[in-house]
Amino acid sequence: MLKEGTVIDDKYEILKQIGEGGMSIVYLARNNRMNMQLAVKEIKNDGSKSTDILLKGLEREANILKDVDHPVIPRIIDIVKYNDTICVVMDFIEGENLADKLKEVGSFSQDEVIDWGLELASALEYLHSMNPPIIYRDMKPSNVMLKPDGGVKLIDFGTAKTYDIENNADTTALGTRGYAAPEQFGDAQGRGIYKTDARTDIYNLGATLYHMVTGKNPQEPPYEMVPIRQVNPMLSTGLEEIILKCTKPNPEDRYQTCSELIYALEHYTELDESYKQANKNKVRLFAISAGLTLFFGLVAIAGKAGMNKANAENYVAYIETGNDFKAEGKYTQAAREYRNAFELSGDDADAYVKYIDLYIDASKDAESKEELNLSDGLNVVANRIKNGYSDVDKNNEVLYKMGLTYFTEIGDYGVANKYFGMVDEKDDTYGELSDYYGSIALIMSSTNVNVGDLVGKVNGFASYNMQSISNDNKQKFENYETLGKIYVTYLSTEGVPEQAETVMSQAIKDLEGYSGEEQAAYYYKFSNNLAEIYYSLAEKSGEEADYKLALKYSQEVIDQIQGMVKVGEAPENDTAKGYIQSYVNMMCRMAEIYGKLGDKDSAVETYKKAEKELGETNENSIKVYSEHLNYLYTLFEESEQDPTKWSSAEKKEIIAVYDAGNGVSGIDSNPNWIKRSSTMSSLKEGE
Repeated sequence: MLKEGTVIDDKYEILKQIGEGGMSIVYLARNNRMNMQLAVKEIKNDGSKSTDILLKGLEREANILKDVDHPVIPRIIDIVKYNDTICVVMDFIEGENLADKLKEVGSFSQDEVIDWGLELASALEYLHSMNPPIIYRDMKPSNVMLKPDGGVKLIDFGTAKTYDIENNADTTALGTRGYAAPEQFGDAQGRGIYKTDARTDIYNLGATLYHMVTGKNPQEPPYEMVPIRQVNPMLSTGLEEIILKCTKPNPEDRYQTCSELIYALEHYTELDESYKQANKNKVRLFAISAGLTLFFGLVAIAGKAGMNKANAENYVAYIETGNDFKAEGKYTQAAREYRNAFELSGDDADAYVKYIDLYIDASKDAESKEELNLSDGLNVVANRIKNGYSDVDKNNEVLYKMGLTYFTEIGDYGVANKYFGMVDEKDDTYGELSDYYGSIALIMSSTNVNVGDLVGKVNGFASYNMQSISNDNKQKFENYETLGKIYVTYLSTEGVPEQAETVMSQAIKDLEGYSGEEQAAYYYKFSNNLAEIYYSLAEKSGEEADYKLALKYSQEVIDQIQGMVKVGEAPENDTAKGYIQSYVNMMCRMAEIYGKLGDKDSAVETYKKAEKELGETNENSIKVYSEHLNYLYTLFEESEQDPTKWSSAEKKEIIAVYDAGNGVSGIDSNPNWIKRSSTMSSLKEGE
C-alpha cells in the first residue's frame, strides 16, 4: 500500500486513497511537473494467477486507451513499476459510479437515461470505428462514472478486445452476467461462447439503460428484463421499444450499429404510440409511395419464382412470420408458414431449406420432436420432388439439402445417395459436393461396408474440402463435421486415427478464418473428435504425448460445456442433456487417462471435481461414483488382492467414496456398484 506523499517515477505524488478493490487500490495523485490531478491504480502483486490475469487485463486496457481520444473515455497516461508493484496512471474522474448512485436513488429519470445513453452510445460508436475496431464487452452501471457536471465517463477496459473481422470468436467468457449478451456466456439453445461484435456492446448498453430507468437489476432475482412499462407505465413506449430491440437474444435482431441506436434514441418520441396515432394519416399516404419501392424490391423474388407482385409479397410475409414463430419456439406454426411459402413459390430453395432446418432443430428438442417428426417433414418435400411441383425436382440446392439431411440426420444412406445423384454434376456449388457425398453414401448403404473403399473416399473428400473450399464458407465446416463423425466411427481401422488427426487438426486451424455464429459450436465438435482421436492413438502407441493431447482436448471440451450449461442442474432440453452426458464421459475419460499415466492424485481429483459439480442428486453422478470406486479398488488390488489387508488410509479413502455414492438415487442398480457392494460392506464392518 502506498503512503501519502510517496512520489512515483519522480513526478506522481500520492495524495490520498480514494478506492479499493479485491486486487487493486486507487489513489488520487498529482503530476508535480504539470500540476494536474490524476488517478493511480496500484495492483496488489502477490504473484498469484489472479494477479497475472489482472495485469494482462491492464496491459490490454493500456494498449486500447493509449490511442483513444473521446470525451466519454478516460486516458491511460503511464504504467510504472514501483517496488515490485504495478501502478497505472490515468485520468482522474471526479464523481460517483452509477451503480452506487442507483442504490441511493432507485432509478433515474427517463430524460437523464436517454442523455447518458446517447453519450455512451457515442463512445461505443467511436471504439467500433477504430482500426481495428474495439469491442468493450462490459457495459454496466458500475463501469459508468457520473461527473459533477452531469455527464458520464466510461471506465474499466480490462475486458475489451480488438475485433478482427476475419476471426471474431471468443474462447473465454468475459463480461458481467445480467448485462452480458447471450454470445458472451452461451445461450439457452445450447450454443457456447461465440462471436462478440458491435452488437454485443449494444446488448450490454440496452441492459444498462434498462437498469437505470427501471431500477431493476438484471443480475438479481428474477434475473430477467421485462418491457420497461410493466415496471413504470409512465415511461415512453418508444424507449421501451428501443431497449427491447437492444436486448434481443439474437444479434441479428438488434440494432446493427451504434449509429442506428443513436438515431433511435434521438427520435425515441417518434416511436411512441401517441406519435404514431397522431401521424396515422401521414403513414397511410407514405405507404402508397413505399409500396412502389417494395414492389421493385420484390421483383427479383417474383421473377425467379414466377410469382406476381402480390404473391411475392405474401411469400416474404410467410418467410418472415415463420422466422418469428421459430424464434419464439413455436415450431408447428413456423412449419405452417414455411410450407405456405414453398407452396406459393414453387421452387424457391429458401423456403424448403428453412422448412427442413426447422424439423432438424425440432428433432433435437424433447417437446418439439413430438409435434414435428423429421421423417414426416422430409416426406412432404420428397412428395413435391417426386411429383415435380414447379420443377423443384431440378432445384440443386433443395436436392442437396435433402441428400445431406438423410445422410447426417437420418442415416439412410441409400436415400441420401438417390438425392445426391439427382443434383446436376455441373452445378458450381453443389455438383462436386454431391459427387463426394454420393460416393460415400453408396458405400455406407451396403450391408457389408468395404471399410478400405470407404476410408479412401473419405480421405479424398477431406483433401477436397481442405484445399478447395474457403474458410469463410459454412459448408466447409459442415463437411468437417461429417468427416469427423465417420473417422471417429472407424478409429479401429489401420491408418484412420493418423489421417483423422491430420484432418481434424486442420479443421481447428481453418476455424480461425470463419466468422459465423456457429464457430464455437464447431470448435466444440472438432475438439471432441480430437479428444477421441488422440485417445485412440494413445491406446495404440502407449505414448505419453498422445495421452496428454487427449487430456488437452478433453479439457477444452469440458470448458466449453461448462460455458453452455450448468452441469449440476436438470437439463432444459435434449441438447443440454447431451452436453451434460458428454461432460460426464469426458471427466471419466480424463480420470482414466491420469490413471494410465500413473498419476493417482490427478485421477482422484478429476473424479471428485465431477462429483462436486454434478451433486449427489444428479443421476449422471452414478457413472462417476461407480468408476471412481472401481478405479480405487483396482489400484489397491494391484498391490494387495485381499481388501482386508489394505492400509487404513486406503480403506478410509475407498469407504468415503462408497458412502458418498450411496447417496445417489439409483446407484444401487448399477452393475459395477453391486459388484463391489459386498466387499465394501465387509470393509466398513471391519473398521
